[in-house]
Amino acid sequence: MWHIKVPASTANLGSGFDALGMALSLPLECWFSEASELSVTVRGEGEGIIPETQDNLIWQTADVVHREMTGRPMPLGHLTIKSRIPLARGLGSSAAAIVAGLMLANTFLPERLSRQQMLGYATRIEGHPDNVAAALFGGFVLAWDGDGDVRVQNYPAPELRCLLLVPDYKVSTEMARRVLPETVPLSDAVFNSQRLALWIDALNRRDWSLLRHAGEDRLHQPYREALIPGMRAVIDAALSHGAAFAALSGSGPTIMSLVSPERVIDVARAVTETAAEVIPGTFHLHDITPSYFGAECVLDGWQWHAGNRMGFNTRLETHVAHVACR
Repeated sequence: MWHIKVPASTANLGSGFDALGMALSLPLECWFSEASELSVTVRGEGEGIIPETQDNLIWQTADVVHREMTGRPMPLGHLTIKSRIPLARGLGSSAAAIVAGLMLANTFLPERLSRQQMLGYATRIEGHPDNVAAALFGGFVLAWDGDGDVRVQNYPAPELRCLLLVPDYKVSTEMARRVLPETVPLSDAVFNSQRLALWIDALNRRDWSLLRHAGEDRLHQPYREALIPGMRAVIDAALSHGAAFAALSGSGPTIMSLVSPERVIDVARAVTETAAEVIPGTFHLHDITPSYFGAECVLDGWQWHAGNRMGFNTRLETHVAHVACR
């Protein structure tokens, strides 16, 4: 039985539009065993929504890659999927599914793909590299285009807590892309390039006091505020109560704050109280950490059976607090 574990991810991180990503300790897991026919079972996030057929994104990805590499379809079998990653909330749910499909196909290829090769496939399918790079490699990543190939620079993620304010409404990536302008003022481009450089300097020197300014952005967040009511108020509340960083996660609507452990309670209270006033509908607050592990695939029969009885059993997951509000 093959057991695959892929972390959620947050992308952009303020100033790093389509460049920066970080893995998060909310896992997508799947188990696969060969059989004479295909069966797909989805549990957790996406249950009742995600297809349990050959149209499932994990299976589609695995089958496409296997056919391209071998000329034959992916071997059939039983695929069980359990996810803690909210769908269409800016937390890399589709990226995790694509990476899981790649990992699954790779277990059956006569010549295994390298992580760099899988990154190329994943970027082609997803359309941009930040989430898939973080899901594949773990930690904090800078993804960039090097002569037509996507490259990745890895950094240890900040030793901070991640507070995820997750509204119950969805924002599609397509819609969030549509509101972005084709061109931006030169002054805005310079503003973001300065702050992206500050992000990398903060990572190299492990100086989290720089993150407040490193997360400032003029390329995508101002244009997406209309899609995410209350976004600016929640970000301001997090920063004013001690968060080192706060920004939209990916294309939203999740708002992610990086917080030192001693400030978590204060920041959590502030963003919850603010969100109750400005976020339409309900929301959840997750208290997690960055994931230092990227995607993994192991031959693990015991966890296959245990996984049917347990919620999750993976070293990717740390403490997660779900606070349902309003």
